[in-house]
Amino acid sequence: MRRYVNQPLAIGTDIILEDEDYNYIIRVLRHREGDSIVLFNGEGGEYHGIIIEITKRHLTVRLKKYNPINRGSRIKINILQSLVKGEKMDFVLQKGSELGMHSITPIVTERSVLHLKKEQLPKRLERWHQIITSACEQCGLNIPPQLHEPIALKEWIENHSSEEESLLITLSPTAEQSLGNFLSCNLKNSDTMPASITFIIGPEGGLSDEEIDLLQKAGAHSVTLGPRILRTETAALSVISTLQGVIGDWSETAERTIEIENDEYLQTHEEFD
Repeated sequence: MRRYVNQPLAIGTDIILEDEDYNYIIRVLRHREGDSIVLFNGEGGEYHGIIIEITKRHLTVRLKKYNPINRGSRIKINILQSLVKGEKMDFVLQKGSELGMHSITPIVTERSVLHLKKEQLPKRLERWHQIITSACEQCGLNIPPQLHEPIALKEWIENHSSEEESLLITLSPTAEQSLGNFLSCNLKNSDTMPASITFIIGPEGGLSDEEIDLLQKAGAHSVTLGPRILRTETAALSVISTLQGVIGDWSETAERTIEIENDEYLQTHEEFD
């Protein structure tokens, strides 16, 4: 199994896991001494170890090997997601992480249905972070997507620099070009790929005309996702999937991952005792 831990990791060290980690590994998964476990802390790579001790309140893992593999997307995908209520936001965070987004920034727009109070923010950010790291445990990411604090869209635009090497794309049902066509015409056959692509996803009522105008003045390209109106959480995952299919991970094989695991990992790191 894989587990995210918020502490330093190094080959040859013993890591003590308590509380939620202990409960999940021992009481839920029912692991025992001698079982293998993989730990990562978001700094890159993953550590393979063995459970060497289990007490009533904690377990100890001895780290034996380090695998430097990075399973992140070949292109940085940033999502500016309009705040939505409850499970919808959780869904975007979880599935967006699985699909390979690089970062997510919750934004407040004119038609946002959710507005967080300042005192609610720490607890909400903690929950969102847990959702992201849990998704990474499942999908194999060793570097979780960056989670930024919520910000008003207009404030984000004011702080955004036109010199930043990120292609801005916003969704508009009245746009003259589809996302697939835009990516195929502008990026698929281009030798110079942008450092990253940032998608601005509006609320269920859509971005206002003023917001779209401000984004276009900031250099954003407006595209449509076709004749149907998608929910905001569906739109976010659709743009990530489309990008991955046209110029991202889904346009290549898994040979890069397999090569790293079989060569660099097995030949340059110690085997288990």
